[in-house]
Amino acid sequence: MILNNLKIINFRNYINSTFNFNKNLNIIFGENGSGKTSILEAIHYLTLSKSFKTKYDRTALNKDSNYFQIFGEFIGEDNKKINVNVNYENNIGKKILLDKNPLEKKTDIIGKIPVVILSPTNNDITLGNPSIRRNFINRIISQVDKKYFQALIDYSKRLTDRNILLNDYKNKNNTYDQYFEVQDELLVKSAKIIYEKRIQFLEKFEKIFIKKFENITHLNFAPKIKINYNIKSEMVNLETVFIDKLKKRFNKDLLLTRTTCGPHLDNVIFYIDEHELREIGSQGENKVFLVALKMAEADYIEKNITKKVIFLLDDLFALLDGKHCTRIVKEISMTNQTFVTTTDISELKKYNLEIENSSTLLIDLSSGVS
Repeated sequence: MILNNLKIINFRNYINSTFNFNKNLNIIFGENGSGKTSILEAIHYLTLSKSFKTKYDRTALNKDSNYFQIFGEFIGEDNKKINVNVNYENNIGKKILLDKNPLEKKTDIIGKIPVVILSPTNNDITLGNPSIRRNFINRIISQVDKKYFQALIDYSKRLTDRNILLNDYKNKNNTYDQYFEVQDELLVKSAKIIYEKRIQFLEKFEKIFIKKFENITHLNFAPKIKINYNIKSEMVNLETVFIDKLKKRFNKDLLLTRTTCGPHLDNVIFYIDEHELREIGSQGENKVFLVALKMAEADYIEKNITKKVIFLLDDLFALLDGKHCTRIVKEISMTNQTFVTTTDISELKKYNLEIENSSTLLIDLSSGVS
């Protein structure tokens, strides 16, 4: 998959700008605040329906506007053009159009144009709380498996409804009755799919990750990924075990007005030599682990949907040293369209990255955005 061109209107510091891209390596350079990351953010909107910087679309508006538009023309593996348009307006919200047809659900765009973002903001994947690591694997699986993605949506909705119901029962009825059990059975059906898919994912993904880790580092330790499943059970009796646990925890859940068991509490843990990375990992080890995770993410997606991933590498030199950065950029841009942002183009030249050839496009933002 290749992004041929991009047009952004009233987005961040951009009023009306158009960019044409190279099918291999695109290097976007300029000072901090020149709009480098905003280009990657716009691409992220087109492919994953949202920003990687903020939860609120309105914060991406140009300060003098109440709407923004993003247009992207992609070229698929069959050379067929795919046009995506994201429109956001205050008080109306966001709409996404695919080949000029509005999508019924904004999330329907996910998986059609696979993308992997590597940014300093991703540090939370290895250093942050469990929900961030769950979201990391949820995003990967969702790009390749619609059944999993729908199960996540269904589970989230039913979990929200259950918590509201707990609050209602706390005020009116404090017994676990037949109606509540029926709601729990529906919750468990979605949970079972999530568990099945996560188990299958981890078995394949960890092997890919370990290979990527060994390729990019000389560090002499054994990495490992584990999921501590909140519901511990064989898949054949998971529904029974989960229902029983929900019943046993009903009084506690009633008191807290929230559901205290289920896949929304699974904990993804990264290890180095049998020790948790979060507890003993150095800054360098966390960075290498993160880069290997992202390389594995791309490989996993490509193996499962036979589409080439677009790489967005934001301020890569803030994550790794120049030698490792250029090696990674060289490797992935040979087969994938790659976008790299940097404040200092000389860093790339210093480590012998060939940037003055037909497979590389330099986008100079040093004069600012327009």
